[in-house]
Amino acid sequence: MLLFLTTMASVWLLTVPSLLSPGQMPPSACKKFPSPTNGFLYCRADYCIIRCKDGFQFDSEPANGYLCHPTGVWTAVPPEENVPWPNCTLKDNQKKSPEIYTAHAEGRGATAMKIKRPKKSKQPDTIPPTITNCPWDITITTETDPVRVSWEQPEISDNSGVFTSIASISSDSCFRYGTHQVQYTAHDEAGNEASCQFKVTIKKPDLSCTAQPPTDGSLACGTLSYPGSGMNKWQFCVPFCMKSTGFHRRAGSVFFCKPSQSGTSWFHLDEAWQMTKAHMPETCTVRRRTRSRRGDSLQYYEGDCNEQAVKKNILATVEHIVAKDPSVIAQCTRHPNTCGNFRISDLSVHCGPGNNQRDTEPPVVISCPQNIEIETKKGNPYWNDLPELSWKEPVFEDNSRGPLTITKGGSNVNNGDKLAYGQYSVEYIATDLSGNQAKCSFEISVKSIACTMELPEHGAIVCGYPSVEGMDLMTIDCIVLCQSKYQFSRDPYPIYACSEEGLWWTFTSTFTPIGPNLPSLNHKCQEPDIHKKPKVVDQNFYFDGDCHDRTVQDTLIGHLEYFQRKTSAYQYCELNREFCRKWNGYRNVTVFCGST
Repeated sequence: MLLFLTTMASVWLLTVPSLLSPGQMPPSACKKFPSPTNGFLYCRADYCIIRCKDGFQFDSEPANGYLCHPTGVWTAVPPEENVPWPNCTLKDNQKKSPEIYTAHAEGRGATAMKIKRPKKSKQPDTIPPTITNCPWDITITTETDPVRVSWEQPEISDNSGVFTSIASISSDSCFRYGTHQVQYTAHDEAGNEASCQFKVTIKKPDLSCTAQPPTDGSLACGTLSYPGSGMNKWQFCVPFCMKSTGFHRRAGSVFFCKPSQSGTSWFHLDEAWQMTKAHMPETCTVRRRTRSRRGDSLQYYEGDCNEQAVKKNILATVEHIVAKDPSVIAQCTRHPNTCGNFRISDLSVHCGPGNNQRDTEPPVVISCPQNIEIETKKGNPYWNDLPELSWKEPVFEDNSRGPLTITKGGSNVNNGDKLAYGQYSVEYIATDLSGNQAKCSFEISVKSIACTMELPEHGAIVCGYPSVEGMDLMTIDCIVLCQSKYQFSRDPYPIYACSEEGLWWTFTSTFTPIGPNLPSLNHKCQEPDIHKKPKVVDQNFYFDGDCHDRTVQDTLIGHLEYFQRKTSAYQYCELNREFCRKWNGYRNVTVFCGST
């Protein structure tokens, strides 16, 4: 919507686009003064007005508005007032706001609104306290036991303003190894209760060995044990190569893992159970015909490792290879009662990358943020410090155990960015070494505070989203109409614009283009009274017929465009088109009918 201002002595003309689209900054060069203390600053492009909060009043008379000239200098309207603007101080008396109906627009460009009607009698408090920013689960890997753990306390509030909060374990407490449940519980005076929980897990360092499967090969790993013997369990791996290749270095059959506090390593066991440090083969190379094959013949397989049938054959071969290992054979001599009684568990096959076999399994999404939606009155980038949005980064895993390349897609939004009003799409793409991909995507919605309105009995409210050349405005314009047999309880304004602060801006067709800001749109259509002021002159504020009839609604939709063209701002732009954006009408116009 476009506005202009006038003064008593002279006329001040101004083109002001309505609310900006997300991420769009106005070209103002003026210094940004802070909002008045205990008050609000409302701006549309280079024109601002100020208002006090409920229960407060200005400590000095403010101007009608404040204009930023292209020279970068603020000027009061009228110009004899001071810049910057005054602050607000507390009033002696305060009034409670009446109960109202609320209307929430469902998303940008929505065509429907939800109307909530107030309860006639006061109900007991059944609303529990609200707990936000509950800590995420905490996992710490450490060799220290116990360990001190701290976290940010959750935020607790209640509609009554009085509540009691209890934490089962306080922040900065000491925790031993294991998983511990932490719970915050809040009670209000009415007995309503809310709670949030999270876990604190303290783990010992993982001392298991790690290994990558060889290129053009595979790696079968598991656990070897002798039930009933009281012997330790051994983590082991057996490398394999495709039959068309061979190990690039001398390879033993079975590699055992030796864990220690200083690290882990792979080794072979001989007949005397003596350990010999060994290096796991890293690749399988094309074998020359004249060169003998390294390793055991059972360590070679045919086909693609990623096929289930090939994996099954590899798993079946592992037990035969382990049974031939010198350490297992020596066990029969040292402990005859355990000979051949070994057990293999947790056995799995991991396929390596290569030209002769291709990994076709995509990475797995372990965790992905859910959609984020916030309501704020600080989403306009011109005069607000925008809200900061953050989330936990997604976690991916891949069957190859190789590194993953993480790329961003969707909107140009990063974790921790300050975002203006609008819808944003965030996408993370994980790609493994074979080109397989997995995606994590979610939506972020930053919305303005919803305006409230009361549908008039025997009347209607018509609302639409305004649009000017090159810009869809992030606001809603509405008009109020009565059936022709009724009259308004007070004169209506031509246009009511819902701002991001949840207030209705009123626009007139007079030399004072901006009327008062209203917390609610609540006109009434009543029976004519000869003792009261007659109905307003402009007959476009009235309609005939049933509001629910489609033909009647089409007529009412035209009334919204009619009153937009009647406003002083539109008329000014018609005379000064070189200073104004071209008006493109309304989008998604909706008619809300009152009861009859």
